Amino acid sequence: MTAMSSSPANTNGKHEPGDSPETLAAAVDRAREQMAPLDEDIRKRADALLKARDSFLAAGVRELVRRFKADERAREVLFEAVDDPLVYAVLMELGIVRPDVTTRVARAMERIKPYVSGHGGQIELVRVEDGVVYVRMHGACAGCSMSAATLKDGVEEVIRQSVPEIERVEEVATEPVAGVVQVTIGASGSLSETHGWIEGPVAESIDEGKCVRVQGDGCDAIVVRRDGRLFAYRNACPHQGLSLHDGECQEDTLTCPWHGMVFDVTSGECLNEPQVQLEPFPLRVEHGIVWVRPTGDGT
Repeated sequence: MTAMSSSPANTNGKHEPGDSPETLAAAVDRAREQMAPLDEDIRKRADALLKARDSFLAAGVRELVRRFKADERAREVLFEAVDDPLVYAVLMELGIVRPDVTTRVARAMERIKPYVSGHGGQIELVRVEDGVVYVRMHGACAGCSMSAATLKDGVEEVIRQSVPEIERVEEVATEPVAGVVQVTIGASGSLSETHGWIEGPVAESIDEGKCVRVQGDGCDAIVVRRDGRLFAYRNACPHQGLSLHDGECQEDTLTCPWHGMVFDVTSGECLNEPQVQLEPFPLRVEHGIVWVRPTGDGT
């Protein structure tokens, strides 16, 4: 890591324009590029020095975070500080703040996509649930007898290397309507008799761009309609875990009412911090009623 800046600190707690996260990150990237032509032994020693220094800094910052969280007054200051993109980036760099599992899987899949594209196909992340990554294949890979081998030998290996808690990758069939799974209930009964599904409102009662809260049996979710499609997410902003159901829906976005984090309602991606993402929930419509199934424990 490099020195933040030689400019004097502000008294108002804000950064000078030259101290933006982008500028500082660019300086780090330039320094790393300048190391590339160096002798391999020198690079290894420099890398070891940087890692040791980062570990030292991380230990100190981690202790500061622990003490701030233990004090009720300081905890609020800490949460406000984490809203600062530079502070958040530093905590991420030091490994103190870690993205959620879905975000980490999505990052790993970005490295996989060129490989799949090289075989004439595309891969889409559907959801992450109970240690299983569900993906959907498009193009030449969809329905191909080789797709299972591709997932096992390529996709699964890359994802598990990046996210060790993932157990396996499974392919799901292409759905006719994105965002909503329409199901047919047979003689076994309705979803009310199916473990894990929570009954929500009448689908037609959810207005376009409206955020509706669904609760029950430990489940707390939000359902949003956009362009005729329904999307369900855990009712918790990944920033601090605060509820989202009172947030403002506008066009394709949902804004957290607490700290202004803005999310794309169709993908769950945070527009302020791309490494942050809402946790999607499976959603079904049975006889016009919305049903949501929570996944994981929300931690």
